[in-house]
Amino acid sequence: MKTKIAIAGLGWWGKVMVSRLSNSTKVDIVNLIDPVPDEEAVLLSQSKNLKLLNDYNQAIENEDIDAVILCTPNLFHMDQTIKAANSGIHVFCEKPLSLKSAEVKKMINICNQNNLILGVGHERRFESGWKKLKDIIDNKQLGTIMYAEGHFSHNKLANLSPDNWRADPKFAPAAGMTGMGVHLTDLMIWLFGPVDSVFASTAQRVLEYKTGDVVSASLNHESGLSTQITAILKTPHYQRVTIWGENGWVELIDSSHPDTPGPSFMKIVMNDGSIREEHFNWVDTVSANIHNFVDAINKEGEYLFKDLEKFQNIAILEAIYSSSISKQSTKVPSLN
Repeated sequence: MKTKIAIAGLGWWGKVMVSRLSNSTKVDIVNLIDPVPDEEAVLLSQSKNLKLLNDYNQAIENEDIDAVILCTPNLFHMDQTIKAANSGIHVFCEKPLSLKSAEVKKMINICNQNNLILGVGHERRFESGWKKLKDIIDNKQLGTIMYAEGHFSHNKLANLSPDNWRADPKFAPAAGMTGMGVHLTDLMIWLFGPVDSVFASTAQRVLEYKTGDVVSASLNHESGLSTQITAILKTPHYQRVTIWGENGWVELIDSSHPDTPGPSFMKIVMNDGSIREEHFNWVDTVSANIHNFVDAINKEGEYLFKDLEKFQNIAILEAIYSSSISKQSTKVPSLN
């Protein structure tokens, strides 16, 4: 039996969700929710023969659904999660879960109290190349890790109106952090463990966005390792992760954004002079993430994201924004 879901928020990414999951073997989209859907959203709902509702609270209270996928603006995530959880509905929330770590703690707690799964939209962990990186680190193939850095930049959001919510620091602080950078911090947490402090900066180089168009941050992990991330909102697509260890280094380059099919390429260079190159075909990581979430709901598998990782990523986002304003190193809030 398929898991019945609603999708709330029909902007760019909400539409991607509808398209990807329409033919899923594990979920059944019951309805769509958006208070002011645009013409494209209305046509999409009609083409998929899906009911389109305008009131989130009424949809949660009155519709027969098992889970809701939130593709809504960041500031609404906590209240919408609490509303769904109190109604016994599992929540998959697009990243970032919130802009405040204290709110994420509430979201985690309310879902745990109701024995519900809180999912998060970091589909990048399901890419073949990222999973290979995880294996390399877990198997200590590179020995002690000396340093790592990640870049994720694109211009998909470069033509937004300056008054769009994604260009407003109230909704999307620290330039490309909420759209791109949080994927990289999620990777660094997943590979190298919790982060203790950050030092970050933002710049406004080209785009007239109040939030800026460049962000760069140094992460100091509890293990003593330092890593670096950068995201740019006005450049052709660029994704790269490089990790240096005592025994060698690995570099992963992705050729396309997760919503667009395209391969990725890995190069591993070791101290003994050996060089290995691997090619990974594109996979639908958006559906893979939702299916992992659904499997966890149905107790058919373990959800890939731990509560500490969910919390840490937003605590890091919070610290990066604070550091970019203060121009000082900033401690990352603790879950406890």
